[in-house]
Amino acid sequence: MMVGMTEEISGYKAVKRLAVERPDWLLIVQECLNLSKEIKGDFAGAWVFKRVQEKGLKFSNLRLLVSFGILKKEGTSRGGRRAYYSFIDSAGVEQALNELLK
Repeated sequence: MMVGMTEEISGYKAVKRLAVERPDWLLIVQECLNLSKEIKGDFAGAWVFKRVQEKGLKFSNLRLLVSFGILKKEGTSRGGRRAYYSFIDSAGVEQALNELLK
């Protein structure tokens, strides 16, 4: 999905689309949001992986959420082995999750 620079990216719409196409990822998005709020900034995909693994969920990386327009990659560290992410529209994402995960 290519979005023009002038077009607003909606985290709300992106999460609603994810709920239809990949509902198994909603709890991963929720964990990303929780982590982002706790540390008040960018977070590493590895941190999310550790949290969801404790709940019995697995994923290989967060690229799917980037492709949906929910997250954006901020950079890497540890020799390029750890990717950091932030939300494009955390308020919209939170609103959609609240509606979907009641």
